[in-house]
Amino acid sequence: MFRSYLAGMLSRVALLVVACLTGWTALAQTYRPPVRHPMVLTGSFCELREDHFHAGVDLRSSGGKAGDPVISVAAGFVCRIIISHDGYGRAIHVRHPDGRTSVYAHLERFNPALQAWVDTIRFAWRKEEIDLVLDRNQFPVRQGQLLGLMGTTGRSTGVHLHFELRERDGFHALDPARAGIRFPDNQPPVLTGLKVYGLDDKLLPLFDVNVPLLKKGLVYKVKGDTLRIGAWRVGLGVAAHDPVAGNRFRTGIRMLRVDVDRENVFEWRSDSLDLRLTRYNNAHWDHAEWVFNRRKVYRCYPLQGNRLPMYPVLKKAGVITLSQWEKREVTISVTDQAGRSSQLRFWIRRDEKMDEPLPRLYQFRIPFGEDFSHEESDISWRIPAGALYETTYFEYARLESASGQVEYKLHHPGLPLHKDMDVTLLLPEYARSNPEIWVGAYKDGDRWMSCGGRYQDGRLSFRTHRLDTYRLYADTLAPVIRSVTSAGHVRAGPWRFVLQDDLSDAHGGRNVRWDIQVDGQWVPGSWNHGDKVLTFYPPSKANVGRRLLELRVRDERGNNVMLRDTL
Repeated sequence: MFRSYLAGMLSRVALLVVACLTGWTALAQTYRPPVRHPMVLTGSFCELREDHFHAGVDLRSSGGKAGDPVISVAAGFVCRIIISHDGYGRAIHVRHPDGRTSVYAHLERFNPALQAWVDTIRFAWRKEEIDLVLDRNQFPVRQGQLLGLMGTTGRSTGVHLHFELRERDGFHALDPARAGIRFPDNQPPVLTGLKVYGLDDKLLPLFDVNVPLLKKGLVYKVKGDTLRIGAWRVGLGVAAHDPVAGNRFRTGIRMLRVDVDRENVFEWRSDSLDLRLTRYNNAHWDHAEWVFNRRKVYRCYPLQGNRLPMYPVLKKAGVITLSQWEKREVTISVTDQAGRSSQLRFWIRRDEKMDEPLPRLYQFRIPFGEDFSHEESDISWRIPAGALYETTYFEYARLESASGQVEYKLHHPGLPLHKDMDVTLLLPEYARSNPEIWVGAYKDGDRWMSCGGRYQDGRLSFRTHRLDTYRLYADTLAPVIRSVTSAGHVRAGPWRFVLQDDLSDAHGGRNVRWDIQVDGQWVPGSWNHGDKVLTFYPPSKANVGRRLLELRVRDERGNNVMLRDTL
């Protein structure tokens, strides 16, 4: 009995020691910056982006060019390597002793050992895009060890490093500043406007009012100190950003708090992010304000379909009830990544004259949480349940373009979709002899965006995550290839070509594919989304003498062009 008791005690002591050591290791884990030059933050954690929160931080290069060293923030091992033409481009994942994973994205190149290993696999598989999972013994790294060179691969619009810290579950991203990586920030957030939404008894918007702000010392105010709004209840939104000293960049905020009559009624915090829920940012910010006015307005009341667990304080849905007989004191506090805060203070009351609600011009009322579909002779479309964040008054119209072709207005891009909608268009008789050239498309500025489509039984079906005006588009033009490689780089590389097509891919931004051959040998390339540039390095033997390059580029409907040249 005693031996059994002693064995149990020793076992519990051993488990306690292991737990303490594990906990000590996690607590003792320190991270250093992922670059060697002074850090300049150009994109902050949980910054508002189109259809997602920013899952990491963006760090500027030292001189605006590719090639700055990117280093491991802590010891560990390379656990994953991704090469993608979209998204993060060339990216490295490093697992650390505390169980967290650091991510380094948009790299120009990996370090020589990793690059050689990856290239061997890509050439053997003849695959440009890869996703490799490694074990801990393949590529261990030390803190500060070179991982690669900063670049602009994937969905990137300039040279920078996208850096993330992910918790051990892999689903939650952590603000690197909360893990001890400090970014220079000596300026408080800037508030550029207030938006007041008049709401009905279902908390649907009746109207909205943009209120300019005045700054008095360190505090923002409204003209006259008191707002009079003709509504029984309102929700608030604030336009805010955090400036970066010495440059044009405006990063996001970390925390937003609303106090009404000195009671905390709403709070949003961005210490961590569940990556599975990131698209719900569309229910957090005013998406229409961004689409039409390019202004980032943080809602201080979540929409009905908002599932984000980022509101530690939420009373009465963040809605403020108004009375004609008493003023309500409102304080909005905005905090940045460094803990600096700015405040907006004002009073609000119900006006004697009620504001007229904006007329709701719509053809269909789609209740929140319901599946909706509509069918006519030449079009049908379906919005699945869960795609809309609140009950929606949906606008639909048939239009005739200048060319005589029918266009279909499916509401407008200011209304976000959480899930894709299905659209089917009838091909006219003259188009059915060559149906493979047709796509469903909408126009974004001066660019036609293709949603592709599958032809069957005289109809073209496609999926889209954007509400807009759609039409059938005949894709008959081949892409265009233009060399941008300087003479000094012809032999050693890299070789660069701009690839342009009359359509862009609405889902990934890229409507072209390619095949690269140098003296008959397949060569992988990398894609820069922002500049539409294809980059590739010649095989090592191509450094001697002149070599034959064959570059074939095709779009999604099979239109292709071949460039044949000696370099």
